[in-house]
Amino acid sequence: MNREVVTVVRSGERGPGGDLHRDEHASHRVRLVGTDAGAVRAYSAFCREYGQIYRRYAGAVIGDAAVGRTLADAALQELGVQWPYALRSADPCALGWVLLRAATASRRTSSVRALQCALRPQEVDALVLHYRLGLSAARAGGAMGVSAGVFDLLRHDALRKAARLDWGLNMPKGIAV
Repeated sequence: MNREVVTVVRSGERGPGGDLHRDEHASHRVRLVGTDAGAVRAYSAFCREYGQIYRRYAGAVIGDAAVGRTLADAALQELGVQWPYALRSADPCALGWVLLRAATASRRTSSVRALQCALRPQEVDALVLHYRLGLSAARAGGAMGVSAGVFDLLRHDALRKAARLDWGLNMPKGIAV
């Protein structure tokens, strides 16, 4: 069986000697077992494409950017372990998103938990990604493993439900996305 080691990096992180270089310094290594070079390249590309979004999202939903980075990196590492399976799935991004949600589930802020009581998990994610992180439907949907159209539908449904709940008048102070 072929064993490949992939170095997953944080873009914009300071490396040895304090140099600020994009994508040059490792945050962790993932051993991809039984994968070919194409799968290794695909995983590396996935991490470059979505790693920063994962880190920002995790920081936003738990309220701590540093811990969010750690949780997001753990989710990416777990995705690396499951990468051969992910490549056989309908969309590796969707599996990655499930792993990210699981990694952050127990540490979510009270504001996010309050939203989760009234909305579906993907609707909450759509609100966070669009309104808190400022991502377009295409970029946010790609990270979640859904199309831009589905992402917009999730966001619109969340807003419609919020309007029916009359959150504008009854939302407790401090609950904001």
